[in-house]
Amino acid sequence: MIEEINIANGLKIFKTSNITKDLVHFNTKIDNLYIQFHFNIKGAVDYKIIKGVHKLALHEENQSLFFFNPKNIIPIDAYVHPKSEMLSFAFSLAAIHDLFEGYSIDFSVFSPQQSHKKLYAMRALLPNEIITVNQVFSRKNTSKFDLIYFKSKIMEFLSYYFNEIDNEADDCVNLIDQRNVEKIKKAKQILLANINDVPNIEDLADEVFLPINVLKKGFRKMYGEPLYTFALNYKLELARKLLLSKVYNVKEVSYKIGYSAPTHFVVAFKKKFGITPKKYIQHLE
Repeated sequence: MIEEINIANGLKIFKTSNITKDLVHFNTKIDNLYIQFHFNIKGAVDYKIIKGVHKLALHEENQSLFFFNPKNIIPIDAYVHPKSEMLSFAFSLAAIHDLFEGYSIDFSVFSPQQSHKKLYAMRALLPNEIITVNQVFSRKNTSKFDLIYFKSKIMEFLSYYFNEIDNEADDCVNLIDQRNVEKIKKAKQILLANINDVPNIEDLADEVFLPINVLKKGFRKMYGEPLYTFALNYKLELARKLLLSKVYNVKEVSYKIGYSAPTHFVVAFKKKFGITPKKYIQHLE
């Protein structure tokens, strides 16, 4: 299933769900220069860019792809794997300026004077970005008020995304050494593989052969949050998805994500999302 939602002139959302056992080819024509964001919600997606010359793969959940080519109109050309879900944002240059009209935000990177620059980034979404993207994907489009909701969430996502780019420009943590980058990525993998029983920082640093201070600073630099804050947000977002499935009750979800006492889970969930798990389930009904 492919759903195209026109939020405003030059601003589009595409939601794709492949519930089949076959590869689904998603191809849509774009009639203008568009800034594009693509997100792997679940499963795997392969993208072809510029007549298939460049191929990019999003094979990990919560990966994102951003690109803008100021000289070529590039369609969305994707192959969505079985049991996979993807979300895409597409903005014309005028639309992104309209979104932030009245705000002192510099988008000169997209100006005609920068037409020699092709912009491209592929990275894992940060926790706040994951929440926003999933809210957009799960929201149904049934009224004009939903379009307002989508527009506000897109602005929220862009504020997170471009703020991270600004932070990167000013950062003083030395992550130029690619070996350190790979070790920090490995630390994240270990963390997520043991999310119900998160290892302490000393053991994690030893396992990836990094000094503790380098792991702490580097992890925050790469993923936008301290290591244990990232782990907690990941657990709570996982809990939210489990509740959203309506398969598990609050007590079962709390145990599944590693809480020994459901009351502690309820407190953490409410602090994160501003609502108790029980009330969250009720709102889904």
